[in-house]
Amino acid sequence: MPTRVLVLSGQRTLRILKEQTDYEVGFVDEGMSIEQLMLADIPLDVDLDDWDSVVAHVEQLHATQPFDAVVTGVERLVPLAGRLRAKLGLATGITEEAALNCNDKAATHRLLAAAGVPVAVNRVVDTPALGVAAAEDIGLPVVVKPRSASSAAGLMYCETGAEVADAVTDILTDGWDSALIEEFLTGPEFGVFASRVNGRTTVLFIVDGEVGPPPKFVKLGGVFPSRLPADRLAEIELLSDKALTAVGLDNWVASLQFMLTADGFRAGEINPRVSGGQGVELIAAVSGYEPSIVAVDAALGRQPERSTPKAATGLYRSIVFDEGGSLDYRTEALQGIHGLEAHYPPLVELDVRPGEAVLPINHARGGAFGRIVLAGDDLEQLERDYERILAALGMTVRSEAEPEATVERKHTSCC
Repeated sequence: MPTRVLVLSGQRTLRILKEQTDYEVGFVDEGMSIEQLMLADIPLDVDLDDWDSVVAHVEQLHATQPFDAVVTGVERLVPLAGRLRAKLGLATGITEEAALNCNDKAATHRLLAAAGVPVAVNRVVDTPALGVAAAEDIGLPVVVKPRSASSAAGLMYCETGAEVADAVTDILTDGWDSALIEEFLTGPEFGVFASRVNGRTTVLFIVDGEVGPPPKFVKLGGVFPSRLPADRLAEIELLSDKALTAVGLDNWVASLQFMLTADGFRAGEINPRVSGGQGVELIAAVSGYEPSIVAVDAALGRQPERSTPKAATGLYRSIVFDEGGSLDYRTEALQGIHGLEAHYPPLVELDVRPGEAVLPINHARGGAFGRIVLAGDDLEQLERDYERILAALGMTVRSEAEPEATVERKHTSCC
């Protein structure tokens, strides 16, 4: 009998599971496409903002078609997955408490610090005045961010009390009930993807991250596998295990962030999900682990299984701009580029069409406007291919007085 898995949103997870022969997939989403309805064995179109309704519908399905696990790669739905695990009486999967511990940055840092995992000094504030006082206590400059947003959403680097007050005001105006004032740290960043099953943590990959300048710290890309020495890799693995234990995460996966400061590693966020964006395809090719399957296996209480990697090295680059204006490039390059050295096909995406506007990297609505993902034999080969792709695209930006006026879609600063 196939294993029956319930997926809360997430087109990629649905597709990957349906490519397997041993899964029957229930799929919960709102406004499902025809493709999703056809892919899912048990589709459930429901309002994902109404968790009581979702739980009631799923419990009704479970009574006749019992699920073995609930999974999701959508961060805001991870606590719902934990709630459903409890309601359905499942033996494995994340708990709602662990999900909330990860999603609340202040709770994450408090639990990590108590477990002996080094973190940045931080304070939770709910008024601009308290934000200024906290920043002065911690020591300017500081980083201000929403307490529960993931990645770089809403993050701001502040050098003065006035900037802190403005940043906190913006966060509260956007609907958050509090902000996090955090010590500003410097050093290289590292991304970790780990599976924790029945109390055993397995670090599946570590990525050397590249981050842009303040005030937004846009994620510019990454290199896999990490070039850290063996002793540092072992240290990150130990810290990852302590961190996941501290927040109570088990039978689930997580993406963790670390920074290597002059005083050693400092833990950042714990996102209880598979890494987002197209970087997940790179990880699947280079690590030998298919992240979506690893996530399902963890929710089922199974240790991850590794296949033979398709490439030895991966390179991810976000497409960003120093100046705003109207972007031109050769669209034919998106269909294929001749003369590349790597055997693994590249992924080249731009989020804007020729003639549309782009914004500077640190503009309020700027960030990444595309991505280039490469996998191959070694980093030098991929860097040469990256330059060939840029040349083939021939991107140019024509200056405009107010390019932001023509940027209608939302762009994010994460990969």
